Amino acid sequence: MYPTINMKATGMRIQQIMRQRNLTVKDVQNYLNLSSVQSIYHWLKGKSLPTVDNLYALSELFQIPMDAMIAG
Repeated sequence: MYPTINMKATGMRIQQIMRQRNLTVKDVQNYLNLSSVQSIYHWLKGKSLPTVDNLYALSELFQIPMDAMIAG
């Protein structure tokens, strides 16, 4: 069996990091230049995952490695 990403746990991890850094969903939306916050809420609820580009940008915003956001 190969490793998979747990979307719900990853969303919870991103939410935890945002709280630790006092970042709002709106802050993340502005940083990523997204047209709406809906996709961010989907990430936080574990309904979807950020694209690789967005994961890379989030790692820069959060100042952590990309794999620190992803839960297996």
